[in-house]
Amino acid sequence: MNQATLQSASRKTSLDGLRQRIDNRLIRPQILSRNEFSNLSTVDRILYDDQRLQWFSNGLIVKTPALRRLTTTGLSLLRMHDPNTVGERGIVLTGPPHIGKTTALIRLAADVESWIGKWQPDFRECGHAPVAYIEMEPKASPKSIASSILHFFGIPHNFKSATQHQLTDQALDALRRRRTQILIIDELQMLKLDGKTGDDAINSLKTIMNDSGAICVFAGVDLLEGLSSRPAEQIMARCQVTQMRPFVGSDDTSRGHWAALVNSLGQAMQLLDADPDHLAPFADVLLTMTGGIIGDLRSVLSLAMAGAIADREDTGTEVITQEHLVGVGQIGVA
Repeated sequence: MNQATLQSASRKTSLDGLRQRIDNRLIRPQILSRNEFSNLSTVDRILYDDQRLQWFSNGLIVKTPALRRLTTTGLSLLRMHDPNTVGERGIVLTGPPHIGKTTALIRLAADVESWIGKWQPDFRECGHAPVAYIEMEPKASPKSIASSILHFFGIPHNFKSATQHQLTDQALDALRRRRTQILIIDELQMLKLDGKTGDDAINSLKTIMNDSGAICVFAGVDLLEGLSSRPAEQIMARCQVTQMRPFVGSDDTSRGHWAALVNSLGQAMQLLDADPDHLAPFADVLLTMTGGIIGDLRSVLSLAMAGAIADREDTGTEVITQEHLVGVGQIGVA
């Protein structure tokens, strides 16, 4: 584990915290044969084990169709973006918990900063923040939207005494001054979206969408139902919808896609004694354990991989067995 890993991370709902996650791109370890690994010192073996686990658990990007659609749509809207136009388009990203929405949003933020950096390499030094990221907390109110934007930029404000209009004006000013082009609002399901409070929340979102000069990305659990009210129709009419769904094994095509995903993850583990398709026999078991949810699949496989590495000295081989998967299931990850 390196020193950067030991440093405390800020929340991703602050500018520093978001950029820590954007900049923390783990490098895939070199693939070593069993003989090459055996020739390493004890310390280097431990380091190599940790690098593989870190890469697989935190560095590997699973490029699903939904992730590609989100990043492609986001960058396309950005290229067509005119901050002086009222009523810019937006994105709705929805799906069940642990499906990978937040990971996809961080990837979108990284791609946007990379794109901005190609034609303005010094944008950070100039104080620009092309992407802002906020999350709605439980029992969030309409005022929470603007307050979260101010928190992201570290701008002091009095939540209790300020009116919603005052906070919104401050938030809009901050987004314009920092030249924010993508505003990500995650965990939107935490915001009450029905009744009078819901109407106020929708109107606040529309004001920010209209006047901030930024493309808004609304993300959360099962948002299509929450944004089905008449006040929300104007937002939905201007948004591209990306739905992230679990894999299902209802037909040969979907089972084939799942098996291909499992095999690709198996190869990414870089286990010393495993064949390229060593996880193929466990594809159906993994589908049952995880319900087809990618976040759960990665959690199960990460722990199984750690178990295979830990058992290497006792078994003489480094490969995932059914016992490793059964052990993870008993822990209750999936």
